[in-house]
Amino acid sequence: MDEEIFYVDIRNNPRYGQFITVYDKDVKENHEVFREKSYTKTVNREELIQLLRTSVSIILYGRKCIEIGIEERFIHPDAISKQYGVEVAIYIDTRRY
Repeated sequence: MDEEIFYVDIRNNPRYGQFITVYDKDVKENHEVFREKSYTKTVNREELIQLLRTSVSIILYGRKCIEIGIEERFIHPDAISKQYGVEVAIYIDTRRY
């Protein structure tokens, strides 16, 4: 089985913390809207889980990363919508403020 790869854009806000946007590999490489979006690095599943745990804002594009977000309890299964035909889910940690 091929290792899952995710494209991640990481932004750090000095006041609030780390914000990430995650794209499934197939979404980033094959969907015309997301192909041009910037990203900071590619990560595997384990690295993605660590980023999820250290971020205050998470946007997930694609079924694979959303499933990880659900497994890690950041995303509720009923809180998934679609944007440009791609599944999307958002998590924002407001408990720190």
